[in-house]
Amino acid sequence: MHILLTPRTRAFAALCCCLCLAGLAAAQTSEEALIAALSGDAPFMEKQAACRALRQTGTPASVPALAALLADPQLSNLARYALEPMPFPEAGAALRGALGTTSGALQAGVATSLAVRRDAEAVAPLAALMAGADPAVAGAATAALGRIATKDALQALQDAAKGAAPEQRAALGEALLCLADIWAAEQKGEAAAGIFEGLLGTEWPDHVRLGAFRGRTLARPGDAPERLLAAVNGDEPLFREFSAQMMVETAGDGATDRYAAALDTLPAEAQVRMLRGLAGRGDVAARPAVLKTLDSADPAVRMEAVRALAVFGDAADTPRLTALLGGGDAVAAEAEKSLDTMAGDAVDQALAAFLPQAAPGVHATILGILSRRAAPQGVALALDGLKHADPAVRAASLGLLAEHGGAGEVPACLEMLAAAAPDARGAVEKTLGSISVRNGDPALAPVLAGLAGPDAALRGSLVRVLAQAASPAALNAVVTALEDADGTVSEEALRALSEWRTLDALPPLRALAAGADEGRHILGLRGFIRLAQTESDLGKRQTLLDDAATLVKRVEERRMLLAAWGKTPTAHALDQLTAELARDEARDEAAAAVITLAPELAKQDAAAKERVKAALALVSERAASDAVRERAAKVSAALQ
Repeated sequence: MHILLTPRTRAFAALCCCLCLAGLAAAQTSEEALIAALSGDAPFMEKQAACRALRQTGTPASVPALAALLADPQLSNLARYALEPMPFPEAGAALRGALGTTSGALQAGVATSLAVRRDAEAVAPLAALMAGADPAVAGAATAALGRIATKDALQALQDAAKGAAPEQRAALGEALLCLADIWAAEQKGEAAAGIFEGLLGTEWPDHVRLGAFRGRTLARPGDAPERLLAAVNGDEPLFREFSAQMMVETAGDGATDRYAAALDTLPAEAQVRMLRGLAGRGDVAARPAVLKTLDSADPAVRMEAVRALAVFGDAADTPRLTALLGGGDAVAAEAEKSLDTMAGDAVDQALAAFLPQAAPGVHATILGILSRRAAPQGVALALDGLKHADPAVRAASLGLLAEHGGAGEVPACLEMLAAAAPDARGAVEKTLGSISVRNGDPALAPVLAGLAGPDAALRGSLVRVLAQAASPAALNAVVTALEDADGTVSEEALRALSEWRTLDALPPLRALAAGADEGRHILGLRGFIRLAQTESDLGKRQTLLDDAATLVKRVEERRMLLAAWGKTPTAHALDQLTAELARDEARDEAAAAVITLAPELAKQDAAAKERVKAALALVSERAASDAVRERAAKVSAALQ
């Protein structure tokens, strides 16, 4: 297997190999040699490789050489990278020492490395830096104390917070949150909860307060439900919605029961939040309490109850939800969405069982739900619905069959089509077309047979169905229908053929364009030129348009052809268009087509680009429209 590489790719691969080899060589080099490389005049890449190797294999002996690089703007980060994981006190001492010999970004980086090491001995110097003038250093020191997470670090942060300016509180609060999170992870839940408690006050930024609220909830899981229930209807707007979100995260088998038991004791606004939290938990234990809220007088509560049932409702809840469908309000719309998504075949069965007692509007809505659920009962129920007295039910039945009907449902649809008034057949035609497209020739067979019937209006409808199917059998039937004894049917076939979307219609369209009948010539040529533009092979498209040029009789047809050439980026197309610039009757149309063609054709190669620029210059010279000449100039300038 051979892989072709561009020069740029080869260069990049060579660099990667060099780096890998350098790293491998450094790893295999003795510690003394690596230290010597750091201390001497070795190139940057060699020193970089030495730092990486010492991170893996270094001993206390390498610390002085690495420490000497901590003040080097180019190598400080690599030296810190090597020192951070070293399990030697010398490494920590070197980093602490660098706090006093660096400044700015380098000093902030050293503080971050001490945080990575969780160096308890660095607390005092880091605490001193929190009050410094450099905000980047002060921020890094503050964050480092949060990650070191010792009692002394906590004291330093809390002392700093006592007199902190508002703009400092965000960094201090985030560091305290980090420290408390670490303590919680270390099973120091009560101590962590105390820190979180101290961050709930309004003197802290909102995001810190929310983080503290969450941390306290998780640190004390035993009393979390009571706290959240108090907050969901409490005086703090910031915590009301967040408390419902936190209900999702609270553990414990009995937590859902405690939330659900409190649901009907809350005011409507709090119930809405509680219902969101219960839905997020997804625990079916909440279902009985949620069902009770469906009877609430508050529409927002009913809305959230319906949404919650979409998560843990079952078939037994289907009657309650279907009873809401006829409300014509937002709750009805939400009930429909929930019935769309509730899992289980039993839900399909319950919906189907409800249909006989449903009002027409609800009947139609349920058919739509069954269609979206792809319920196996849907097709049979839709067939029954085709005969329903209510037009909405009939329309919904057609919609379901359009999505899921097969060849076996075509006869019933044809029967409905034949019985419908001519101006009411459009929906049935669309359904038959959809079924035919999805099921192919087996579904088309009854449609084709119907073309032999005596009803001319019905034959016209069937031609429109065949146009949707656009299969070879459908095309042959439409071409045959051009000669139908009824003029309206032949006109429908002509219209369908002129708008056909597959390339196999090109021969019959050309035959129409070449015929003596003027009306058929116009529609045939129009359809031929339109369809030729869909040919993806530019050579074949060019041949088709050349053929169309031999059939053009009118200026309007020539203009249509010029527009098609403008969408065919070949040199031959450009030649055809520039030749038209010498003729008055469609000069500006040819010029516009050149402008359309130019950008795409110019991308092909340098010679094509030069030809395009020459053609644009000719447009600027010969076009009658000032606007066209201005556009040509802009496109030409963009090609320079």
